[in-house]
Amino acid sequence: MDETERAEGDRIDARLLADVAAGVEQAFVELYGRRVNDVYRFAFAMAKSRSFAQDVTQEVFLNVLENAGRFDSRKGSVRAWLFGCARYVTLDRLRLERRWTDDMPADLTTLDSDERLLADQRVERLHAAIARLPVEYREALVLFQLQELTYAETAEVLECPVGTVRSRLHRARALLTAMLDESEHSAPDAGPNMTGSLQTREVCS
Repeated sequence: MDETERAEGDRIDARLLADVAAGVEQAFVELYGRRVNDVYRFAFAMAKSRSFAQDVTQEVFLNVLENAGRFDSRKGSVRAWLFGCARYVTLDRLRLERRWTDDMPADLTTLDSDERLLADQRVERLHAAIARLPVEYREALVLFQLQELTYAETAEVLECPVGTVRSRLHRARALLTAMLDESEHSAPDAGPNMTGSLQTREVCS
């Protein structure tokens, strides 16, 4: 996503949220459609549970309905605000459920070829490795690398300086690369190395 697309998306989100605050039902439907997958993917990447991610997503958008009027555009984008809500709900539920180590989903998609099997196994190893990261590194990686927030937006969501975000991302990539290397060396027919997807994504902060 380039800066022009990001800015236009932010303007649309802000307009829709203002309409939600004014009681326009269709605006909520549109905002939900635009951002529900972002919230769900963040929660799922943090906890590796579909039911957990669904519960977090529902709670976040209930919060949108109740608190849309409290959003302050001077403090950042609607997208970052939603991720901040998702982070708060996710961490609160993780603390309550003591889910700091997570189970992988059991319902894997039916495989139709050896190539598909290897690809799915690599994705599963990547997800499992992300789930093993300490939460402060995991959330930084998910927001910046997977959800493609900027450094500044990630810092806004995590309520920390940009320098801290960069430090956490560096440590997260190092830990994840080490875990993936260990996993691939121990797995038969592991296929191509997956650490290439973890290369630093340079964006404007």
